[in-house]
Amino acid sequence: DFTKFYIHRCMHKWNILWSLHKVHHSATTLTPMTVFRTHPLEGILFSFRGAVTQAITISSFVFLFGNNVDLITILGANIFSFIFNIFGSNLRHSHIDIKYWKWLEYIIISPAQHQVHHSVSSKHHDKNFGVAFAFWDWIFGSHHHSEDIDTLTLGLDNNFGAEHHSLVSLYFRPIKEIAIIFTKKFNKIKIYFEKKFILRRI
Repeated sequence: DFTKFYIHRCMHKWNILWSLHKVHHSATTLTPMTVFRTHPLEGILFSFRGAVTQAITISSFVFLFGNNVDLITILGANIFSFIFNIFGSNLRHSHIDIKYWKWLEYIIISPAQHQVHHSVSSKHHDKNFGVAFAFWDWIFGSHHHSEDIDTLTLGLDNNFGAEHHSLVSLYFRPIKEIAIIFTKKFNKIKIYFEKKFILRRI
């Protein structure tokens, strides 16, 4: 869960990753299908995260405990995932703002807390990155309690017009933005070395 939190945080903090992740945040209405509104490159990144994390975790448990550890499941689902979904996790991308008690929202992310994460309000920017546990946000200073969804405006800023919601734009605009970021970085490095070379010659 920490790796999910950390990668999600990086998606908001690093311009290159934000170019991909804002495809998800461009949704102005939340539905359970919004979870699939992601750029393919973000999907690859999270799949890689899952593969590395699970490989390390599962192999460590097998090495330390062998066959002595078993998953408790309900209807084939991990018991913890099952309970988390019963508490409304699947509705975090919806218009239903399920809130928990304030003390519990310091421990577990409520669906309403994730809806706050999608708000355009500046006071909600970079808040509630957690997927299951809220205490990661509490520790890293990005925790925010739930609010009524009726008071929230969802999506991105006004610069993200209707023309950017097409599939072609959502898939290719981030690639263009990333190319521009790399070009600017390359030009800065180029200028730096050119100045250094000129100074040496002088």
